[in-house]
Amino acid sequence: MKNLLSTKKLLAVTAALVFSGAAHASLTTSYVFNGKGNWSLDGCGSNNTPVCTIDAAVPTGSTIVAAYLYSSMFYNSTIPSVTFEGQVYSGASWTALGSAGGLEAYRTDVTSQVSTLIGGGSASPFSFTVNNESPNGYIDGEVLAIIYSNPTEQVRTIAFLDGYSNQSGDSTAINLASPLTSAQLAAASFEATLSLGIGYSYQASSTLQHSDVDVNGSALTRCAGGEDDGGSYNGGLITVGGLGDDPTNNHNCNASNPRADDELYSLKPFLAAGDTQISIKTSNPSFDDNIFFAGLNLTAVAGVNTSPPPVVDVPESNSLVMFCLGLLGLVACRRKKLV
Repeated sequence: MKNLLSTKKLLAVTAALVFSGAAHASLTTSYVFNGKGNWSLDGCGSNNTPVCTIDAAVPTGSTIVAAYLYSSMFYNSTIPSVTFEGQVYSGASWTALGSAGGLEAYRTDVTSQVSTLIGGGSASPFSFTVNNESPNGYIDGEVLAIIYSNPTEQVRTIAFLDGYSNQSGDSTAINLASPLTSAQLAAASFEATLSLGIGYSYQASSTLQHSDVDVNGSALTRCAGGEDDGGSYNGGLITVGGLGDDPTNNHNCNASNPRADDELYSLKPFLAAGDTQISIKTSNPSFDDNIFFAGLNLTAVAGVNTSPPPVVDVPESNSLVMFCLGLLGLVACRRKKLV
């Protein structure tokens, strides 16, 4: 993808990231975006019919690049059937993401449908209905993950990883081609955000069901996995960091409210000038959550699970182009005089 960046700006934001899972890592990269754009993430859970609504925030002037619908299930081997905005997704429509002790999730590509529904975006949020689920009592809810391009946005790398939770621990390493600088980290525009989607999640207190996240060896949270986007009942136990969530949330694990952790995290407080790697480890010591989705949103050009990073064309400014053309003209004229 081509981005109109100055050479100086490109050097300021370029980083080569490689997600390298541990030997038993279960989350794998499913989609990577490099360019000017952003994401919209939201989820909902319910065992009612209609099931729930999922929101999307896509600003005017955008183009939908990718959209995925996830469905989280527990202790049932049946492939789900989910009706999303009147369209049924069942059977071969789904990609099974694996199982963690009977907890599992599925993914389906809804790019075409969402692109039609959203068009070029809007200043107002969109609201979509999950009309029906089957088997309803064994599905905790759905997550809608959208990536859109927009020329007014910053250049970003957005990566979706999905699968199932290795409850004893999954590790991801983000390797940067060049060390982070103080100027990068001090810039208000610099973002490094992590989102987690967790199924069969429940958090009555910090001592019960929970997942842990460490970044660069320090604790990010010890209480991920509250049923933020659903309810405290089977058929609603789901959460994902996204719309309405605060990445600067202090993740107060002493609170019994499930919104003590939003599952949306800013990684900036864990980064320092000179860092060449960001390591992320997730685990579920209570053995009753399923981390089936992880999203990374970084304001840099990057390659995920690829090295070297993608080649990005960097056109020079018009003035520099004209200057170069002028030099070529002078050389041509000189050659004519020498002939």
